[in-house]
Amino acid sequence: MAVTEIKEALRSAADTVAKYVRDVGVLHVETQTVEVGNAGEPVLAARTVIKLDGDNSSVIPAVMNQQGKWEVDTVLYDLHMQNVQKAIEYRSKLMESMLSLLRGTGGGQ
Repeated sequence: MAVTEIKEALRSAADTVAKYVRDVGVLHVETQTVEVGNAGEPVLAARTVIKLDGDNSSVIPAVMNQQGKWEVDTVLYDLHMQNVQKAIEYRSKLMESMLSLLRGTGGGQ
């Protein structure tokens, strides 16, 4: 393999790793609703953004009741939190695999 080819392969690998690092740096989870039988666009019901440094923000489904207190839609909230947990687990596995590859130990199998 020529030196130029090796440099290009290393550059390509570095670009791929950099892309993965950017992708796992911020985790976005959105839960949308759509009315059954309606061909309209989905509506955002909940959103969570988790940054690699631990900062996070969430938008959750809620309505203000007649007493002026917020009530969370627990069914949508629970569904959204299940999606958030699965996304966190997936990101964790992805990061473990990336670190294993960088260490040269394979996919952790």
